[in-house]
Amino acid sequence: FTAGAGNALQAAVASIVRMPLEEVPNFIEDPAGYEQACNIWLAKREQLLRKILLEDDGRLPDGEMEQCVGKLCILRGISPRGDHGHVVVARVTTDGEFELL
Repeated sequence: FTAGAGNALQAAVASIVRMPLEEVPNFIEDPAGYEQACNIWLAKREQLLRKILLEDDGRLPDGEMEQCVGKLCILRGISPRGDHGHVVVARVTTDGEFELL
């Protein structure tokens, strides 16, 4: 893998939908962009990727808590291996924080 072109998103989606990694596309490689590619793939499974930008303190914006508590999510941050993004699977806690899974 090269920086910013790995398969962390593919692995996170595979974990959430409980499918083997090889049955989930690497959305990052799609020329249409990862978000569109992921939603097209998820729509066939009656699911949706919903992107929510967090507040500066890392919490969910007002009005998002009730919909998100207890649900799995894909949390994005800076990779420990360089200056690029990385994602992990997490669950939103009742206080609006994230439990890494």
